[in-house]
Amino acid sequence: MGLASPLVERFNALAYTAGSYAWEPLVSLSRSAILSLLSKVESGSLVITDPDGQQTVCGKKKMVNGETGGGRSVYSIPHTGLQVHKETFWVRLLLFADMAYQYNVQTATTQRNVQLFILNRNALSNGSTITSTLSSKLSSLIRRTNTLATSRLNIAAHYDISNAMFAAFLSPDMTYSCPIWLPTSDPKHIEETLEQAQERKLRRFITNAKIKSGDHVLEIGTGWGSFAIMAVRETGCRVTSLTLSVEQKELAEKRIAEAGFTDQIEILLCDYRALPTPRDGRLYDKVVSIEMLEAVGKEFLDTYFSCIDKLLKQEGGVAVFQCITMPESVGVAQPAVNLGKIFSMYMAADVEETQRYDAYASSDDFIRRYIFPGGHLPTSTQLLSSISRGSQNRLIPESIENIGPHYAKTLRIWRENFMGNFDSVIGRSLREEHVGMTERDVELFRRKWEYYFCYCEAGFATKTLGDVILTVGREGAVEMMEDVPL
Repeated sequence: MGLASPLVERFNALAYTAGSYAWEPLVSLSRSAILSLLSKVESGSLVITDPDGQQTVCGKKKMVNGETGGGRSVYSIPHTGLQVHKETFWVRLLLFADMAYQYNVQTATTQRNVQLFILNRNALSNGSTITSTLSSKLSSLIRRTNTLATSRLNIAAHYDISNAMFAAFLSPDMTYSCPIWLPTSDPKHIEETLEQAQERKLRRFITNAKIKSGDHVLEIGTGWGSFAIMAVRETGCRVTSLTLSVEQKELAEKRIAEAGFTDQIEILLCDYRALPTPRDGRLYDKVVSIEMLEAVGKEFLDTYFSCIDKLLKQEGGVAVFQCITMPESVGVAQPAVNLGKIFSMYMAADVEETQRYDAYASSDDFIRRYIFPGGHLPTSTQLLSSISRGSQNRLIPESIENIGPHYAKTLRIWRENFMGNFDSVIGRSLREEHVGMTERDVELFRRKWEYYFCYCEAGFATKTLGDVILTVGREGAVEMMEDVPL
């Protein structure tokens, strides 16, 4: 050690000196390369402000209150800004295409920034780098799949954070999925609450599944019990609901008891693959699953629908699913940009004449790395194919409805609630429930989740992501024809 220590110290000093000489040219090279790419922005504009205050305008139009026309519209083109606080930003972006939440310091414009990149993905076709592509591919290889052993860990990583946190940004019914809003042509839409929109969506499931008082309904993915409570309240049915989240089960059972439905709703801490047939030997009359399919994983979609086929009664059974979906393709011979892992959900790197889904499935992104480990978004076509294979064509698709556009407003409201209640509720809950969480940890968590809401809002606002309600039934399920005149 006596001889090694001076040598190590001298080596470290030499490395530091060499690094200090190389750093500035690397930053300059990185910044020039990224700005050269961003100069190709054709739709909207981006004003980039460096740490020294220098500004670069990418695009041709000037910023007007963050929006074209001064308000929200499906046709709005983003005119936005990006404040860079650290030179590290440019280097990470060039080497790793990493523009993750902790480096994007001006989150107030994040949603518009992501939307801008989505709208310009064709113009920015060379946005990926060799190192970023390799990094993303490697991450996808080591990502945990949703086996029986890992599914509970993946679910706990998101849903067992804090019930108080979720209650602080969700509507009082605590429905954590896309609702259905009134159309803008309806004057009542201005005053409509998030809870009312969520109730409309939940009723869609009751209607599509034709749930009645004598039905035994299987729900895969309990959430905090909102669907089960409404289904029992409005139809008098019986519900068995599955979750892998210990905290969800605890709060859902409390809410069910407060509603007076303990005798009619049973919550099981159970994987769908491990669920036995009901004790009375009867299969379930109806099956409902609301935004749980995203946690199944590509490898197990056929298995999932095989389980549905085994659990749903053969005569007249109906099942309704809600799932966030990826688009089918990038278009004809048009590569799509991957300017940062945060955009890889929307824009796959180095893709020519291939499906965007294939690029997404074989890479990594912000959501799967930081928010939903084990998550996977299928396409609508893949869902239909898995239903066919998994059930051996015994589940017949009845209807498919895309409610994805309704998610943009919802995510904005969730973000506003989250930020408004962070200091008073969420931050305090995190410190109390997670021993050893530092103030820096709490701040990074806040920025990560704010980024998550913005990131997803942009995907739905541009109709790049979908969210489908898919209804299937057994052949001869005439109950689904009740409203049809014969």
